[in-house]
Amino acid sequence: MLLGGVLIGALSVVLGAPGALPPAVPSTSCAPSAHPLIAEVCYDAVGDDTGWEFVEFYNPHDRPLSLAGARIEAGDGSGPGRWTPRWTGHAGDSVSARGRFVVGGAKVQPAPQSVVTLDLQNGPDAVRVVWPDGAVEVVGYGTQEFAEYSCGAPAPDVVAGQSLARIPDDADLGSNALDFRAATPSPGRANRPGRDLALIANTLALAPEQPEAEAAARLSGGVANRGAESITSGEASLVGLAFSPTDSMLLFTRALGTALAPGDTLAFGETVTLAAGKWRLRVAVSLSGDEAPANDGDSLLVRAGPGPLELTEIQFHPARGEGEWVEVRNRSAGLLDLAGFTLSDRGASRGVASAGSGALEPESLAVLAQDRAALLATFPGLRAARTWQVRPWPSLNNSDDSTGVADEVVLRESDGTPCQRVAYSAAQVPAGTPLEWRDGGWWPSSDLSGTPLLPPREWTPIPQHFDCSPRRLRAGGTARLAWDLPWPRARVSLELFDLAGRRVARPLDEFQAPPRGERTWSAAEIPPGVYVALARARPEGAGDPIIETRPVRIDGSAR
Repeated sequence: MLLGGVLIGALSVVLGAPGALPPAVPSTSCAPSAHPLIAEVCYDAVGDDTGWEFVEFYNPHDRPLSLAGARIEAGDGSGPGRWTPRWTGHAGDSVSARGRFVVGGAKVQPAPQSVVTLDLQNGPDAVRVVWPDGAVEVVGYGTQEFAEYSCGAPAPDVVAGQSLARIPDDADLGSNALDFRAATPSPGRANRPGRDLALIANTLALAPEQPEAEAAARLSGGVANRGAESITSGEASLVGLAFSPTDSMLLFTRALGTALAPGDTLAFGETVTLAAGKWRLRVAVSLSGDEAPANDGDSLLVRAGPGPLELTEIQFHPARGEGEWVEVRNRSAGLLDLAGFTLSDRGASRGVASAGSGALEPESLAVLAQDRAALLATFPGLRAARTWQVRPWPSLNNSDDSTGVADEVVLRESDGTPCQRVAYSAAQVPAGTPLEWRDGGWWPSSDLSGTPLLPPREWTPIPQHFDCSPRRLRAGGTARLAWDLPWPRARVSLELFDLAGRRVARPLDEFQAPPRGERTWSAAEIPPGVYVALARARPEGAGDPIIETRPVRIDGSAR
């Protein structure tokens, strides 16, 4: 007997054996005609699947259908014949006419008619129902190696948090790929209701991600018509709200002035302003007669203004075996537990701090380390109580990409609220030297090895815009160029000329510089003699350059 595209042997029917079935045979139908259909399968929840998985039956007929003796089995697509029973229907189990019956875990809401731990496999795998009369329905998902684990082409393997839903609920087009698609889980409800306007999950975004307090920002997202009916212009509206620990406010409300046919999506964007602090933004779409209100809204945790913890130093390319590290400062008025924050780069992994000691006092510094033991060994005077191990550590890039950015260092609170994001460039940063926040920007540290748990080294004033010292050095020696400029950012270079006015060397190619700083340069390969050192600075914007000269003598003999 050919049912559901699978040939069931008489021996399997008699014994009820859960073992291997013969390979699937092509058919124009994947659903047994006299039984309820598998309408939805949720096999991969976000995080631990236990208690969240379910299989939903749908009865497309005008009469009740029994589930007595029906057996749900989980299939392991990594090998043939790997089917394991998960649930068997009791004598009183049935699906009402045009109704649904959910078999699932204890966390599924609304509560399933039959509560059981299904322990389904994540794709590429399968679920099947074997009926007492020998009929079989197979729903496979992911790229399958063995034909028995799907009916026709398998359905897509959904991402965590989504279910595999038959759309519409009685679809039977000849393959799992045609009948099923990824959907928001809807146990006990229609997979494609008549009227259903939804806010598309995970589309809410605020730009900039962390705006200044009271500054304009753009809140955007998407709406989808997931119902079977068209929505006319002006029939639905969007509402945006903001909630803080002490306040709430209406951000916007507006009608959707666009008609949406089934399956259509619509992007939206609204300008919002927020007071300083932490906010939960919620946007919901309102439609009269909406049959699936659970998907009408979504929320986003954001912050306006600076967070309580800020980055002050970033070591992204250590040279002494100390590992990468960042320095942070408590800029709030209260104590901070660093275990309540995460550290990440541009990737998705978020590291958590541990092994430090106590809460961080206001205005105090702490170090978050890739290798705490190695860092303490490299800097013996470092306070262990203020040095925290982070796991997993977000490996920071050492070279810029096409956008001029090497990587990002991101601080968040443990609930995901943004705290600070720093995009840094590795260009012209000496090997082993960290970046530190000073003079309104991120610049190479004033100390070549960095200053963990210490503020940037204090600047020694110089009498003019440039200072070159020492003025007399040995062949192959090093000297220092210091500068004090009237601009927030500049381009600085250093050249050497002989007494005849010919350029002999360019010890420092032009580099981006803060208003105050210093660089060392080498006299290697410069012959002994008396030279004129010409230091030049120009502003990054419009403005005249500053040029100063100093005499320099190189003693000894060149080798």
